[in-house]
Amino acid sequence: MDSITDGDVKCSTMKLLPGWDDIPVDFRNGNLYTRLAEARLLDYQLPGISIAFLPEFDDAAACQAIDRCITAHLNAFAPRHQHRIAGVGYMISKVCTVTCVGVENANAGHHA
Repeated sequence: MDSITDGDVKCSTMKLLPGWDDIPVDFRNGNLYTRLAEARLLDYQLPGISIAFLPEFDDAAACQAIDRCITAHLNAFAPRHQHRIAGVGYMISKVCTVTCVGVENANAGHHA
């Protein structure tokens, strides 16, 4: 994530986006992580969730790098929207655990 430059954030990038076939099916079909990615792209809050960063990503510098990475990839014009959302959702799952709060959902806390 540290390889994301200011230019990547400004103009977008696909450099860390996994290929479609490399993204697990549950992300391609949509899950809580992809809903979070879409909420981030469209700038709305996703109510009723809790985000816990994995220990190696739980500091201010890591959070800033993650945000830059997510922003740079979501703003890309290619590949298609579904691929970007699935890929960014998958990337999010590698740095944190997202769970529904107060909602029973067995798949909500999936962590790849």
